[in-house]
Formats: sequence, C-alpha cells, structure tokens
Amino acid sequence: MYIIVIGCGRLGSNLATELSNLGHNVCIIDRDGDRLNNLGSGFNGQRIKGIEFDSDNLENGGIRQADALLAVTSDDNINITVALVAKEIYHVPKIIARVNDPNREYIYQKLNLETISPVQLGVEILISQLTARSLNIVSAQDKEYDIIELFIGKGKPGSVRGIEEKYSCIISGIIRCGHVFLPKKEEQVEYGDKIICTIPKKNKEKLVQSFSREIPIWNQ
Repeated sequence: MYIIVIGCGRLGSNLATELSNLGHNVCIIDRDGDRLNNLGSGFNGQRIKGIEFDSDNLENGGIRQADALLAVTSDDNINITVALVAKEIYHVPKIIARVNDPNREYIYQKLNLETISPVQLGVEILISQLTARSLNIVSAQDKEYDIIELFIGKGKPGSVRGIEEKYSCIISGIIRCGHVFLPKKEEQVEYGDKIICTIPKKNKEKLVQSFSREIPIWNQ
C-alpha cells in the first residue's frame, strides 16, 4: 500500500517506521525538519518538510496515488483540514484522523471523518482490562459505535470484506504476530489475529460471540 502519514511526532514517526518496515511505501509530511531528521537513516520512506495541508506538499507526497492517509499531528485543526482535503479533493480511499481533544470529536463526526482518539482509547483500554479480564477484548465507545480490539480465536473469520459486510463494521487494522497493518478488503483474517474495528453497538455482541474465545485469567 502507498500510505501518507501527516505529522512526525511520537505517534506519526512510529507509524511511519513500522509501516515502512512492513513493506509499505510511506511518505511522511511535517513542518518540523528536526522531527523528520529524527527518523534516522534506517527509514526508507519519503520525507517532506512543509505545511501539512499545503496542496503542493501533498501532491509531491503522492496523494493522488495514495491508498491511505493518516492525519496524526497533535493539532486537531491540521488533522481536520488535511483529512477533508484528502477526502473531498483527492478522494483517498482510506482516511483516519487523530482526535487530540475528546471534546472536539463531535466536529470530526459531523464531517464524517473516521477517527482514532488515543486519549479516550487509552482510558477505555485500562478500564476494560480492570473490569473484563475474561475476554481478550478492549474497547472505546461513543453513543452509537464501539471501537474494539478483538482476538480471533474461533469461528470462520474469512475475509475483511466478508466480516465488514456481515457485521456492518469497519476493520481499520489487524495485529498479527506483534505487527500492525492496514488490511485490504481481500485480506484473510486468521486465527490468532487481533482485529481493530468500528462497529455499531447492536452488532458487537454477535461479533464477539462469533470469533472470540475465553482467556484463562492466569494468562492475563
């Protein structure tokens, strides 16, 4: 996949490095040259110094050919602007924006932008680990949807497309053998995988019952 990462902070730099190591073509854009330099010589992707939402920088970064764009700066205004440009002008197939201030998440929702909120997700993960140790599931919620990380331990998972269509969910990541990647629709989900997906609350229990298995407490 060709992936553009917007923002070279701690999250963006780790994402870019990991995705590059997994064999994806990666371009990372940030206005801070020192951050880009901190990626080191081992990073094989493209680096662009400049305003993150500038059309010339996005064009030079290959946005017209991009399969995905991850807007993960620490500034919500930048993330929203870049995500909208990628969505409305360049029609990038997969766009995920980082929400820094949970109080501003409603803005992303009104604009129909797919998001991840590290603050909220971290809180919910900790609570889940404290209160639901019998299943290897962690989740973050809003009013209508849950973002869950689900261990695939039983059933017949099939393809990403098949799961998404059956449960009306969006699978935004797969964790396999300790590595995270953005799956294509044809990707086959395997036993032992963890999937990260956004799913309507009414469908979550059905998904969990279909694919998850209990984990002994002493293994937690």
